[in-house]
Amino acid sequence: MGRGRSTDPLICILCLILTATSITVQADEAPDQTAIPSDLQTARKRITPIQAFRPTAGLDRHDPSNVIAHDGRFWVFYTHNRGDHQEVAVHAGSSADGLTWEDHGLVVGRGAAGGWDESGAIAPFCVQHAGRFYLFYTGFRDGDLASRDLGLAIADHPRGPWRRWEGNPVLCRSPAPEAWDSGMLGDSNVVLHNDRWWLFFKSRRHDQGPRDTRIGVATADRITGPYLKHPDNPLFAGHAFSLWRHHHGLAALCGEVSPAILWSSDGRRFHPVGEFPNSSAGLYTPDSEADPEHRHGFDWGLDVVSEGGSRGLVRFDCER
Repeated sequence: MGRGRSTDPLICILCLILTATSITVQADEAPDQTAIPSDLQTARKRITPIQAFRPTAGLDRHDPSNVIAHDGRFWVFYTHNRGDHQEVAVHAGSSADGLTWEDHGLVVGRGAAGGWDESGAIAPFCVQHAGRFYLFYTGFRDGDLASRDLGLAIADHPRGPWRRWEGNPVLCRSPAPEAWDSGMLGDSNVVLHNDRWWLFFKSRRHDQGPRDTRIGVATADRITGPYLKHPDNPLFAGHAFSLWRHHHGLAALCGEVSPAILWSSDGRRFHPVGEFPNSSAGLYTPDSEADPEHRHGFDWGLDVVSEGGSRGLVRFDCER
């Protein structure tokens, strides 16, 4: 990969300001251990292949987003990757039943030359809000994955067209080498919790590796930000992860580095409550209208499988 350039000076200054200001973020009371939902427990996993997303020589499909429902179809977004991130973009797929999928192709690709996401977009997460769709993604420049920051694209339909948010990047790594999030920043999960937007992300120090990755959070009044990093970061260990609202708190499913189910009543202090082996899962959880008390959790989703040196996506179902 090419040598990376530093994040633009103005963006670095903005990150420092937002991080310093984050001490004003209000935290909930300490979690009540007796209130941890009993349904977050180990479950068996049944796999169903997906023909449209099968492992294909010379191509990796990975980083499935959360699965959303719209107009009678399920939608997922994923990283479409050739040549180990030499040609990389976010693609979309949809399905009427969650079993037979259609691949719709590119939705967010390379950014403008010289920009923070000029080398491509990866690791998407989609939020439906107020009749629009917000696709958070990770971008990088100069072919250097250490330069990853977080951006946002907006559309009126999951199929697009998607337009990049003019305020990108919405969250960037720290320019201070000693900071826990100086090495890269990516893989967002975004939820509306306690009337604020909570953007969970992964990061690590510039001299650390994937097994040192930790999860942090930043919050905002508006889905487009500005997002303020919380002073309690990092919150828990994890590389790939998925997060959703569950009962009166938040639950997280960590990926292959630390495959545990975690739960938190305040969004900051997470406690292990079970295990669910997975690589990098994207979950389907009912929206607030279908499940207003957020009691259902997830029954199925998409995960990553490797075959013949390539990665693809499969469906999994929980058998409790």
